[in-house]
Amino acid sequence: MNTSRSDLFRLLEAALVALFFVQGVRFLYSTLYAHLNSANLVALTVDSAALANQSGVVMPETLQNELLALGAAALLPFLAPLLGRVWFGTLIAAALVAAGRVFMTANGGTLLGVAGASVAVGAALLHMAISLGRHPNIFPPSMALGFAADGLIRLIDHTADLTWQAAYLDLQTALSLGLFICALLAIVFGSLTRQGVTNQATLNFSSALAIGGLFYLEFAVLGLPNAVARRANVEYTFAAPFLAAATLLPTAPLVRAAARGFILMFDGRYRGWVWALTIGLLLTVGFRFEGILAVVALCGAQFMLTLLWWWAVQPSDGKWRFSLAALNLAIAVLVFLAFSGADYLTFEYAFVRGLPEPLGSLLRGLRGLGLLVAVVAVIFAALPLIAARRRVAWRGGAFRQTLGGMALSALGVALALSLPRAFVLQPPLDSTSLRVGTLNLRGGYSLYFGSDLNATAEAIRRSGVDILLLQEVETGRLVSGGVDQVAWLGRTLNMNAVYLPIVEGMQGLAVLSRLPIVQSSSAELSAISKATAVQFVQLRKPNGLPLDIYNAQLSLIFRSDAFSVEQLEADQARQIQEILAFMLLNRSQANALILGGTFNHVPKTDVYLFLSQPPQNFIDPFADFPEERAVTRRLVNEPAVRVDYLWLRNVRPLEVGITPMPFSSHDMPVVKIALN
Repeated sequence: MNTSRSDLFRLLEAALVALFFVQGVRFLYSTLYAHLNSANLVALTVDSAALANQSGVVMPETLQNELLALGAAALLPFLAPLLGRVWFGTLIAAALVAAGRVFMTANGGTLLGVAGASVAVGAALLHMAISLGRHPNIFPPSMALGFAADGLIRLIDHTADLTWQAAYLDLQTALSLGLFICALLAIVFGSLTRQGVTNQATLNFSSALAIGGLFYLEFAVLGLPNAVARRANVEYTFAAPFLAAATLLPTAPLVRAAARGFILMFDGRYRGWVWALTIGLLLTVGFRFEGILAVVALCGAQFMLTLLWWWAVQPSDGKWRFSLAALNLAIAVLVFLAFSGADYLTFEYAFVRGLPEPLGSLLRGLRGLGLLVAVVAVIFAALPLIAARRRVAWRGGAFRQTLGGMALSALGVALALSLPRAFVLQPPLDSTSLRVGTLNLRGGYSLYFGSDLNATAEAIRRSGVDILLLQEVETGRLVSGGVDQVAWLGRTLNMNAVYLPIVEGMQGLAVLSRLPIVQSSSAELSAISKATAVQFVQLRKPNGLPLDIYNAQLSLIFRSDAFSVEQLEADQARQIQEILAFMLLNRSQANALILGGTFNHVPKTDVYLFLSQPPQNFIDPFADFPEERAVTRRLVNEPAVRVDYLWLRNVRPLEVGITPMPFSSHDMPVVKIALN
């Protein structure tokens, strides 16, 4: 009885450690990304007075202290050879994880918050290294439970993790206390002496590569319902139950036994390649198709990847097992960072500059290669299976273990169905007019990389907009905390949302509306720099007539090693022609029409004059607005400029204004239009 109780508490302890590890890594990745960029911009800022009242400012010395804290915490796993030999080693590691996680919630993006998250992540790796040497069978299911729990928690707040917020400190404190109690009870109900260790195992180099690949695939590709949903072009609430089942079913021994039976049909030399290539095929289907087929394919890939956690653990003769586990977990983190760096470049390839050739061209060549990065990570994840010839890691188990795994899967599906809050559309308050705005969200970051979606939503709400065109929105990237900004803003503001993925399914354009959506479509625009597109959404006004919305972002004009300013200007002119051709295709000429977005040029340039003069005859409602008040984009060491526009045709403007947006580098132009 004591053994079964200790196993239960040990699993709960390891699952909570894995959950806090996942949350800590997501927090650190997005926070340090912002702080690194902020400190770099602060160092480049000539006039320090310009930093006043800017959100997100991080001084270089603050960043240095944060990196020192991170570096110190990164050494924690190497205490495993010492703490692994004492009975209270996991208790110390669990206590550090619990305390660090509380500090992270209590202090947010401050030095203390970053230090707390660093300690939580480092101590979690320490806990894993000790557990791998003592009770290796706990590691695989705990990782599955940790990633599943992270995704489920995010369903409560529209894909954001509410436990990051100081308002939920009491909840996080209770969870951390629960972790400590589970760690204590695991010791009370079971012997943790070396003699009590029956299955000695550790990690080897192939394990490190595999875990690094799994970390990347879970954190960046398949671990979140919204990440799966956006690639499949469905709602995250639809994908969540499928993903929960795919992640949790492998915890049932009966499922692993079935996987064992399947893989034994193949020759030992080819088993790993069959498994890896099948996952690669499923990812290809999920990336290239949409709807239920893509959801099933991506969740099938998640199911097969989760099963690979059991292959990461390798048999050991007991020598150096704690040291090897710690070392290879550290290597796994480095592999994860390498993959996530490649993933980042599949989004930001256009802005690679200042590097010697052919390196610069090579990195810019990552455009559109997100699937390739994921497939390479799959091969890394399957390396232990590829290398194995006789051993098969998947085993059956006791009936009660299978029953427990199935019950966990059913619970996960039930939570995925019940946790999302119901969406309620709020119609326009004014029956005679509408407010229309356009906002470049810039991934949720301000000029100096401050981030607060709650403040952004509140500013949008105060502006009273009924239709909002969004550019540079992200729907699950690591650098933006894994949040689906379209879904979060739409549900928080009670507005319909239509998303257009442009870059790797995770970045694009969106339209939020309080009016019913009749139809939507899109067209890719030619671009020599970063990929872009135009989004068409037709709305139905209260009088039943259509209102055509076109949302676009033209190429940014900047100095690059790959193309000239003149080439980028020609790009913009070509894109405008393609947008007008798309309008003709949609037969929008006679309808009330709004063309808006980030056009990345100032007034009176060629593109501006082309739109405002015959035969286009678009109306710029800000044409008579004071020029100094019409600026929308803030710059470092340069005056603010106007690059965001709302062009009207067959629409009568009533009033205009600019809504300040502290947590974007762009402010929001708003136009009030007559409905009749």
